[in-house]
Amino acid sequence: MSTDIKSSEWNSLVADKKLVAADFWAPWCPYCMRLKPIFESVAKDYQDIKFVKVNVADEQDIAAKYGILGIPVVKFFCEGKEVGEVIGYVPEDVLRKEVEDIAKSAPNCLANTSLRK
Repeated sequence: MSTDIKSSEWNSLVADKKLVAADFWAPWCPYCMRLKPIFESVAKDYQDIKFVKVNVADEQDIAAKYGILGIPVVKFFCEGKEVGEVIGYVPEDVLRKEVEDIAKSAPNCLANTSLRK
């Protein structure tokens, strides 16, 4: 299950050795609302990856730090570094494949997931 993250939690969250998937969204964004159940469904299947939500209306500093100009955007982080992103609304199979591909391309964080090979 994903959680809404506050600015005060952000740095320690993304510095973790777990892969982090962050959904940048806002409650007034229709495509964000369409992506929400997909993001939640994928989060349930990859419980060893941290799935979080960043409400850009409330956490403008985080959005500005990563140059978020349009939403939804899902960004992936490993040990404090951005390792990938998905821009816009995507169907569940596309998001699922991106999560798997990005996890496999982030070897330090991959060791901490069930996707390790």
